Amino acid sequence: MSFAIALSDEQWELVADLFDPAGRRSAPAVIPRRQMVDAMLFIARTGCQCRYLPERYGAWTAVWAQWRRWRANEVWAAAMALAAIVRVLHEREPAPSMFMIDAQTVTGGRYGPTFHEPGGRGGRTIGTKRTLLVEILGLPLAADACSARPHDVVAARELLRERIDDLPRLRAIVGDRAYTGLARLAARKGLSPDIMRTPAGRPGLHTAPTVGQGEHAFAQLGRWRRLSRCYEGTVASARTWLEVASVGYFAWRAST
Repeated sequence: MSFAIALSDEQWELVADLFDPAGRRSAPAVIPRRQMVDAMLFIARTGCQCRYLPERYGAWTAVWAQWRRWRANEVWAAAMALAAIVRVLHEREPAPSMFMIDAQTVTGGRYGPTFHEPGGRGGRTIGTKRTLLVEILGLPLAADACSARPHDVVAARELLRERIDDLPRLRAIVGDRAYTGLARLAARKGLSPDIMRTPAGRPGLHTAPTVGQGEHAFAQLGRWRRLSRCYEGTVASARTWLEVASVGYFAWRAST
């Protein structure tokens, strides 16, 4: 088990079919799939480069190749369903009826070709915009990434179009005033938009504690050093590492 984080036996049983499906048509795995999952969680938590992965995880080239396959198949996005287990442990329904939406702009930390563009406040941050859908306990339900250039509402619309059908009990969306432009999309989906205004003269202070759950989620994921900056060359990689860290965060919340 990794000293950084790893899935418990019970947690692995819940997602084993995603990472190691029965009836998989390929050569027998040289490195167990669970060991590869723990290796990816280790990389996300410590921020180390793949080639410096400890030997106990096996050949780093095999882990990297498997990560790319899971990225292409959106396996880590599916594994974010672990959030339902944490909700049940807190005596809540598995699926939420309300979520908060929030975004974070982070500096890019990559040399060479990349999707990073200038954006954020004043357009001065060259990097990535991360968007999360967060439920009342501060658990990310879905994640996305794009260049820092688009407005928060544009990035939010893209994520909602992709993920909103996966939340059957959803009735309301909460956001700060940056998401006023989501009202029309929410109305088309039969949702109640709740846009919280910032008190005059108090920038960054929100009147409702629910809005702060998005900021809380970003603060928790910020402890995963792979996310300290965006080191990725593609949007798909940036989104997937956000999903990997989210799954690891769920595992920690479920064990505390």
